[in-house]
Amino acid sequence: MGTDRRYATMGALLTAASVLGTIPVLEMGINDDWSYAYIAREFAARGHFVYTGWANTMVGAQAVWAGLFIKLFGFSFTLVRLSTLPFAVGCALLLYRLARHAGLNPSFALFGALSITLSPVFIPMAASFMTDVPGLFFWLACVYCGVKAANAEGRMGAAGWMTAAAAAGVAGGTVRQVVWVVPLLVLPMAAWMRKKQERESVAAAAVVLWCASAIAIASCFFWFQAQPYAVPGADAGKFSPSIELVREEVESALQLGVACLLFLLPVLAMYFSGWRESMRRPLALGLGLGISGAVLGALLWVFGDDLLLGNIVTATGMLDLETEALGRKPEILPAVVRALLGVAVWGGAGVTAAALFRGAGGGKPWRSPRWLVLLYGPASLVYTLALLYRAVNDWILLDRYVLPLLPIAVIPLLWRYQQRIGRRPPAWGWVLLGLFAFYGIATTHDYLAAARARLEAASAVTAAGVPRTSVTAGLEYDAWTELEQSGHVNDEGIRNPPGAYRPQEGRRYPVSPPYWFWEETPSVEPRYLVVYSRLPGLRDAPFPPARYHAWLPPFHRQVFTQMAPE
Repeated sequence: MGTDRRYATMGALLTAASVLGTIPVLEMGINDDWSYAYIAREFAARGHFVYTGWANTMVGAQAVWAGLFIKLFGFSFTLVRLSTLPFAVGCALLLYRLARHAGLNPSFALFGALSITLSPVFIPMAASFMTDVPGLFFWLACVYCGVKAANAEGRMGAAGWMTAAAAAGVAGGTVRQVVWVVPLLVLPMAAWMRKKQERESVAAAAVVLWCASAIAIASCFFWFQAQPYAVPGADAGKFSPSIELVREEVESALQLGVACLLFLLPVLAMYFSGWRESMRRPLALGLGLGISGAVLGALLWVFGDDLLLGNIVTATGMLDLETEALGRKPEILPAVVRALLGVAVWGGAGVTAAALFRGAGGGKPWRSPRWLVLLYGPASLVYTLALLYRAVNDWILLDRYVLPLLPIAVIPLLWRYQQRIGRRPPAWGWVLLGLFAFYGIATTHDYLAAARARLEAASAVTAAGVPRTSVTAGLEYDAWTELEQSGHVNDEGIRNPPGAYRPQEGRRYPVSPPYWFWEETPSVEPRYLVVYSRLPGLRDAPFPPARYHAWLPPFHRQVFTQMAPE
């Protein structure tokens, strides 16, 4: 087995092991994937897509893929969840190959691939049926085919790889619509990157494929908008330029940048290897530390003492407090740990920036790989602008959204390190990468274990003869109850069919303030509540707590079943 094949196989196996190590066995949804699992189940049963009124993701090719497994083995959440595993492994292989095309040696290419696929924001998504990992796979596949098209021998070879890029990009956009940006930018760039005398020979193929992709994308877009219970995206009409808008966009950009830096920490920490040279150039070091410190300081001043963007990596593990269920979860990342992470990000970003400033002043110049700038860069820029627009328009900016942006930072930083500092990643880089991987596996395992406990507690109540509609056990449990009862959740964003949304004014709830998701589930009348901690105003139900074991402290935890007042 050659070196490349050995390293690529190692990356694929470690990625698969990290996902399976979470023990992703759970007959309930995770986060939002209950909606996508329902779409896949109905596609397997009916042969067409049935949307649920939740989120604005098309699911498309991912639902078809999972539908094949459902047809063969029957529906189960665990089976559907495991259908994401090939996409996760594919991401590892594509990242490795792209890193090699960028000029990284095998050890750096492996490190770069694993710094993303073993990230604490990647592992939870790979252990779920969320669309983030399949979307990233198709994004990377489209770019990889573009790289091959730019370097293929002969017109037919280039046209073949362009066709593959178009197919991957269009298919990926049916999973997450933002992926549609990639083929529209990659195809013309791949043709332009050909040698000057060969550009005209592939231009016709690029134009035909671009037009075909645009037509397919437009057709899918308008079809999706017309589907019952498909929630449209952000309303462009809300956009109104103002000073306040600029301020909000800057704040969102700072948050997004720091989130990227946090998940880049294993790569940034490698640059501490050059501390001796940094000390000999105090101006560059001071400038790097000053800029990174100013960014972090601005965020601390605006958002308080927490630099975590939230959703997947939070102080309480996966999902923020009282997001997936009522009650208090234990704090996994206390304030002191978050402060140390902030210091580590500041130091890592500072020494990395100092190394880049030093390179700008002489020696080997800073040159990012050409394909990364021309094929990955434009799509990343458009994606970033879309994220910032959505952050201000819909107030949604989540840490898992940074996944497509990480390769465009990881690969150049590793290439620069390889050129100027060392030919292999330092040992502490691997150690930090291992710590990140352990945290990602452990926090995902603990979320799944807690969900299994919630399901166990709720099942004990329904086994006693209580209707499922009288039990609330959190986001994923209640959502599935609503889908089984009415076929869709009660989201106010539903426009088709008209009148589908049922306002819940005047509805009485057993706790105040009510759980945020109850307005989406009018079929659920919560009499029995499965909670992480006992809530005031409720009384204990005649069911014992459901206990479970966590891999992060506290190791022994439990969920409780309480009853609403008479």
